[in-house]
Amino acid sequence: MLRAFRDAAVALPDAMVAVDENHRIAWFNTAAGSLLGLQHPDNLGELVADAIAIPGLRQWMDEGGIDPLTDVTAPADAEVHLNLRLIPYSEGHSLLLARDVSQILRVEKMRRDFVANVSHELRTPLTVVHGYLDLIEPEQIPEFESIIRELRSQSRRMTQIVEDLLTLSRLDAEEALPKSRVAIRPLVTTLHRDAEGLSRGRHTISSSIKGGHDLRGSSRDLYSAFSNLVSNAVRYTPVGGRIHIVWISDSNGGKLSVTDTGHGISAQHLPRLTERFYRVSTSRSRETGGTGLGLSIVKHVLQLHDAHLEIESELGVGSTFSCVFKPSQLLPSEFAAEEVLE
Repeated sequence: MLRAFRDAAVALPDAMVAVDENHRIAWFNTAAGSLLGLQHPDNLGELVADAIAIPGLRQWMDEGGIDPLTDVTAPADAEVHLNLRLIPYSEGHSLLLARDVSQILRVEKMRRDFVANVSHELRTPLTVVHGYLDLIEPEQIPEFESIIRELRSQSRRMTQIVEDLLTLSRLDAEEALPKSRVAIRPLVTTLHRDAEGLSRGRHTISSSIKGGHDLRGSSRDLYSAFSNLVSNAVRYTPVGGRIHIVWISDSNGGKLSVTDTGHGISAQHLPRLTERFYRVSTSRSRETGGTGLGLSIVKHVLQLHDAHLEIESELGVGSTFSCVFKPSQLLPSEFAAEEVLE
């Protein structure tokens, strides 16, 4: 039985390396030779980090390999990209698994390029259509007034979808964003005014700042992410509801949260909210003019800032969307530690 299991492991297309408690190679399968450049029996007993020439491998293993090591170049072939995982299987022992993800990455790149190219090509004809529609005065053609207004509305919505897709394509292609000081006080003030402009007096808007830090990052992209959360809050909160924007920071990190008293979201939908075009309620999204891409943009912007999105929601009570930043992304600020903006 043991021999059968070993034969099966040898036949696997993924590289498999048995590692002892000292991070030395105890055994490896055939795929480890082609993907990781290991040779039998020469590399048996060697330290994994010495035998496999992958930058950062030693530190990753010393830290326990808790998170997968993604998109690394194979030592044996620069055209091959690998994902690595370290799986403990007994006290002190573990399995190093390496999977060839080159084809997946190529397909993903083709998808990104296709979306970017199609979105770019759609931008010009939509601009022309929208321009001609703006030249028509609905009041001068009463019998077509409702049709013209609907065409204008849908034209604007299609244009916004194209712009959001282009933004996502740009973020997908970015490995890092330009980093500079992003002053929190003027940013929160701008978000507050944006919310008031979108609300037009239909909601109670408030904002506050607690903590003396600014952010380090891309001002344009962070504003895009935060304003998406603000516009969603206004869009999905009934008339008379409340929306609160708050920035909180301390030595443990920073968090910008947007809280609303809207309809709320059931727990089953929360894990999928950042998927592109995912909608909790299709009819409600169309009524409010959402594109289904806003939270995807938020997710991508935060990932490029080594941050993440947290969502808390309760049906009939409301939702809180929080952008959470690590201490490394904070900079000392000159504004007051606590401030309420009305």
